[in-house]
Amino acid sequence: MSDAPQTVLLTGSTGFLGSHIADALVAEGWTVRCTVRNTSNLRWIESLPVERVSADVRSADALAAALEGVDVVVHSAGLTRAKSDADYQRVNAEGTQTLAQGAVEAGVSRFVLVSSLAARGPDRRASDPGPPGDRPTSAYGESKLAGERRLFQVLSESGGAMQGVILRPGGIYGPRDEDSLNLFKVAKTGVMPVPTAKGRLQPVYVKDVAEAVIRAVVRPNLDLKPIPLVGPEIVSWADMGEALGNAVGKPLRLVKIPDPVWQVSGAVAEAAARLIRMPPQFDRRTADDLSRLDWTADPREAEASLGWRASTHLRAAMEETGRWYREHGWL
Repeated sequence: MSDAPQTVLLTGSTGFLGSHIADALVAEGWTVRCTVRNTSNLRWIESLPVERVSADVRSADALAAALEGVDVVVHSAGLTRAKSDADYQRVNAEGTQTLAQGAVEAGVSRFVLVSSLAARGPDRRASDPGPPGDRPTSAYGESKLAGERRLFQVLSESGGAMQGVILRPGGIYGPRDEDSLNLFKVAKTGVMPVPTAKGRLQPVYVKDVAEAVIRAVVRPNLDLKPIPLVGPEIVSWADMGEALGNAVGKPLRLVKIPDPVWQVSGAVAEAAARLIRMPPQFDRRTADDLSRLDWTADPREAEASLGWRASTHLRAAMEETGRWYREHGWL
């Protein structure tokens, strides 16, 4: 603790991942300051010994006050669903730039950006044309990549005054996640529709990601390159069904949905959400992510950079998540 920063500013603390990061920072003994908005639900942090400040990542003035006396920023706030592509850019890209600029001006020593594997895009196949590199396939992924690039720009212009760390988690799941909850509710029926295509996934448990963030806060001399955070195993939908069935205590029958039907379902759900001016719960991006595309990464990259490797396997994590849902009356 002697060499550790005294105050961490955490954005996104009232959300699924951010609340677990808040738990981990408090457990490690940091002084934690959390940005909240008037519309924020404080249920996950109201019992934590943290300071709450009212600030939006797009408001430079509000952020200036929130950043006073801060040593490290952990920026986990962001839009995962939006009514328009422009909304993604305003929050995930422009908001990151505004916060990073404010952090430099406030004398912050390190800025940890929680980005997403979507900024890289799905796995590249040998037959894919073009040079290697980031190739996001969605407006969300493009906005996360833009946020990373804007952070790079701010850090470059700062002349080394602030160090940056970029983390790219894969699909995150665990307690408090409403998206995971939907899978458990379906699993309780004993039947789950899945895409016919064999997309491979490498989901990562939320508490493992929170631990990785802690490493990013304290690890000295990190290179400014995106670090992928993935689970310890690559899984198929059959693996996912087995783990879900075990978590809800009943065998689960997977019903394979032809890929064209799956894709059309995503497009229809997205169009319907736009008609009622609501962020879509299921859309074309999600349909692609869960079917035709592979989302994996080499866990050795995070081990080399952070000294971190995800340790929670799918079956155990699903059991713990299901237990949490039941204890809190969600399932």
